[in-house]
Formats: sequence, structure tokens, C-alpha cells
Amino acid sequence: MGGKTELDRVVAYIPPEWKQELEAWAEAEERSVSWLVAKLIDKALQERRSQHNPSKVVNMR
Repeated sequence: MGGKTELDRVVAYIPPEWKQELEAWAEAEERSVSWLVAKLIDKALQERRSQHNPSKVVNMR
């Protein structure tokens, strides 16, 4: 698993309960916690972009 990536790393400190919930969610989706968090951030950024600039919505897959 893993390998070289062009992606940047972000570190966040969260309560243990959140981590447990994210781990369970990621396991249910057969994904990593990192993938899940990246998708949640992507969704939040898309929503923010659409609120701040409705004519410029970017879809990052």
C-alpha cells in the first residue's frame, strides 16, 4: 500500500471519538481515513466555492 504521491500532507488534531467514527466510516466504505477526509474536504470546498462564486464551480475528482 502507499507510494509516492504529488499530494500535500495536512495534519489535524481531532477528538478520539471523531477518529473512531471516521475509522468505522472508512472501513464500511472500504477506504482509508485519509481518502475519506480528503473527500469531505473536497465537498466542503466545492460548497464554499459555489456560495462565494456561483458562476465558477470546480469539480475535482
